[in-house]
Amino acid sequence: MKNTFRYLFTFLLVSFQSLNAQSKVESFYNYDFQKISKEKFDSIADLRGYSYNQFETEDQIANILYQPTTKGKLNSEEYDSLKKMLSKIAPLKNEFIIIIYYPGKDKCNKQNARSGWNIFDRDFKEEVNRLSINNVFWIYKNNEDLKYYYPRTSKWQKDENAVIEKLFFKMHYPCFSSTTIDKNGNYISKLGEFGKQHVIQNIKELNNNIH
Repeated sequence: MKNTFRYLFTFLLVSFQSLNAQSKVESFYNYDFQKISKEKFDSIADLRGYSYNQFETEDQIANILYQPTTKGKLNSEEYDSLKKMLSKIAPLKNEFIIIIYYPGKDKCNKQNARSGWNIFDRDFKEEVNRLSINNVFWIYKNNEDLKYYYPRTSKWQKDENAVIEKLFFKMHYPCFSSTTIDKNGNYISKLGEFGKQHVIQNIKELNNNIH
């Protein structure tokens, strides 16, 4: 009898949660966080190079478009703010700044063992050092399960006052993200999944633009 009540309770709880989710309004937003129609959302999502995040809040299910590769340029105030924050971690070399960003544990980056991700390969650092004078910063928003991502060698640092998040990562993108910034404040960001090859390519592209 106890098992019967337990199964009945579980069934009712799951059914309630399902009905509650279905009762929420589903909303759609473009990459500038402006609300758009589902038809417009679908037409953009079908274009090559676009992805989207889905977030559930108390009153809605929000679908937000984004481009995994974004490019831009920091204004002087933004660039100074970034350098001031990073210089507290390590002296800046006044060339390229590379930021590897951990937003916190999610479905994509959940780990129960040391990561085999190629961004931690020794040859990554060797190659970027051949390409440019640079600083590589390992920055986190939330340090849950950060122990699986080589904290002793990477020397992860907290994104104090959310400086980096506000400049480059407007929402929680899955897995990790990165941004590569040249000495003039031009940057290329990879939002969501990426590998060492993407960072290397970003350095080459920015380097070509400088020269």
